[in-house]
Amino acid sequence: MDGLFSKIIENYDINTNTKNVRNTKGYYIIGQNDGESYQLRKSTESDEHIILRHKLQGYLVENGFLNIEKIYATKTGMMFSQMGDQRYILCDHIAGHEANFGDRAELGMIMSKLAEFHQKSCGLDIVSEPFVAQNLKLRLQKMQSELALLRKKVIMSKGLSDFDLIFLKNYDHYERNIHVAANLLDKADYQQKFQNTTAQNMFTHNMLKKETIVIKDGEVFITALAGVCVDHFSADIAQVINKYIKYTEGQRINVTEIINMYSDSGHIKMDADDYKIILARLLIPSSFLGAAKEYYAKKRSWAPGALISELEQEVGKKVIISEYIEPLACFCGTQI
Repeated sequence: MDGLFSKIIENYDINTNTKNVRNTKGYYIIGQNDGESYQLRKSTESDEHIILRHKLQGYLVENGFLNIEKIYATKTGMMFSQMGDQRYILCDHIAGHEANFGDRAELGMIMSKLAEFHQKSCGLDIVSEPFVAQNLKLRLQKMQSELALLRKKVIMSKGLSDFDLIFLKNYDHYERNIHVAANLLDKADYQQKFQNTTAQNMFTHNMLKKETIVIKDGEVFITALAGVCVDHFSADIAQVINKYIKYTEGQRINVTEIINMYSDSGHIKMDADDYKIILARLLIPSSFLGAAKEYYAKKRSWAPGALISELEQEVGKKVIISEYIEPLACFCGTQI
């Protein structure tokens, strides 16, 4: 046990004589003799978000949703420990296996539990503006402007790098995706749905991947709630679908079947417009724009190979993604 850990853990009501400690993946796992185990890890969340997260956890438990990791308060009632500029939180360690998105039965359990999470998060007290997701229509407008500005800079520059050529070659595809997504949101009356979401304070996870979903004793546990905010449930569904494409290959489950796993759970009532919003989210070129912004923020004389590789990988997936979500586009009456 190192000195930093010992100093931090003194802030908590844990029996320091009855634990074994492992430092793994950048955080501590603390095992207790009674079978309980905890994690002590760094947090980049603001003080306010950690407090909100703790409040949400209590609200979920009150509503019968127990399958989350819980944050524990210090002896003085603080939800985190402060060591210099760094915050640390103590939470449950759920000893299970990472989610297997390629297992149909397990994926069905995940979608059902996710729907329950969304349903039982509704109704928390008023949430301040910083913890409400950006309106998706505004986000698309901003992305379109950013892409157009980058394209203009590339065209006006002297000479074209390999990155420039890849960017320009694929620009039209991603710009069109933004237009299709915006039209889908208009057809789905997204503005009203987003307003309804904020009115009831439904929370989404926003960091869903195999590492943040744990399966223990046949139960699905949702962990790592550092990204929770108020948003339309389609945000998490689209994220699961994107991860499913990433984690699997070959013959995949139909995209609409994954969405139906969520809707058939009975926790959230969905309509055809919700399918349109999910499709819109799947068309958003976040990774393409992100790689381009990172590259063009650097000096033009320096062409990092990692960023070129990242962009190549992203555009290499566009056909796979388009083909996979085509059935959803057909369901929504949209061409992609």
